Amino acid sequence: MKILSIARSLSLTLLVLAGAAAAYTESAAEAKLSPKQQEKYLEKLEVNFRASRTLQAGFVQEKHLLLFQDVLTSSGTFSFAVPSSLRWEIKFPFHSLLIMNGRELAKYDFIKGKPRKLKLPAADALFEMFDQIAGLHQGKFSEQAEKYEITVYCGEAERLVLVPKDKKMRRFLPAIEIRFSRALDSVRSVLIREGGSDYTLIRFEDVRLNPELPGGLFSTQQK
Repeated sequence: MKILSIARSLSLTLLVLAGAAAAYTESAAEAKLSPKQQEKYLEKLEVNFRASRTLQAGFVQEKHLLLFQDVLTSSGTFSFAVPSSLRWEIKFPFHSLLIMNGRELAKYDFIKGKPRKLKLPAADALFEMFDQIAGLHQGKFSEQAEKYEITVYCGEAERLVLVPKDKKMRRFLPAIEIRFSRALDSVRSVLIREGGSDYTLIRFEDVRLNPELPGGLFSTQQK
């Protein structure tokens, strides 16, 4: 059940966390890196990512489900500060907020602009997922090798593919595909495959590295 909760939390919020699904399949223009090339690539990512202590970006999340003809779209803002502070705020088509600050985790919805704190029935699974997102935004890609098979493809658009090693988890979360900026210093998009033709795509826009963040941004007590 914990595996299922993690998979569902990841697919619902990624969190954490461009283009159509077909653009995310391996093509002739791509080349799979050798183990040694991949090791050097991941080392470069880690060095570049660790240069940023804070990050802010807008995001657009598209949920593509076989059962629905229309794409379910939401958008908002994402903020991060090392070592483990995250703010994931959906502003359209509704207003909700997820915050992680160290070991604290909170979720809010908003009624007439006022925050209402919600219970988190799957708090442990959600925290684990957010902790992984924090690790990714610090460039800790090699650490994912414990839970995922990692493959890097290079070509016109480079991507890193994470496939869960756990067979049960793989049923609900076949793969996560991450694309990076040209400078390899930030995540530009995350595609979460959810089995069959269902997937969630998150595109990060207007990414700002090392911005000054306002005090209280990661407070789990919103007023």
